[in-house]
Amino acid sequence: MSSQSLSSFRKGHECLDAQDTSALNSIFFTSIPPERMGLNGDYDHDGLAKRVSLVLSDQFSSSDLQDLHVAQRGAVVVLTGKLETRSLLESITQVAQAVHGAAEVETLGVRILDPVADYSYLPNFSPFSSSSYAY
Repeated sequence: MSSQSLSSFRKGHECLDAQDTSALNSIFFTSIPPERMGLNGDYDHDGLAKRVSLVLSDQFSSSDLQDLHVAQRGAVVVLTGKLETRSLLESITQVAQAVHGAAEVETLGVRILDPVADYSYLPNFSPFSSSSYAY
């Protein structure tokens, strides 16, 4: 674009100066979104994931969490990795959901190592029973 056409473009359109821009920033960016708040209250792109990891490490043993990875996609906490039981996953999910800024907790990437352990309390439960009702 030539300087002549650029100057005619500016004449036809209102431009913001530095003061106007800072005024707009103060209106729109007065607070940090909850999912971007870091451990110390400052802006952190992965703040929610870090805060969830901190809360989980306080409430669960390190052996329970050793194969679990916590990430975030916006306000969604994304859990991936391996856990021993589904009940452990449900407990972790409830704790993660309670962290300020978490809209949802995604657990599709978590593999349960011992799915039978959650059903051992049922009477006469055997994971190897071969009952069939098809005739």
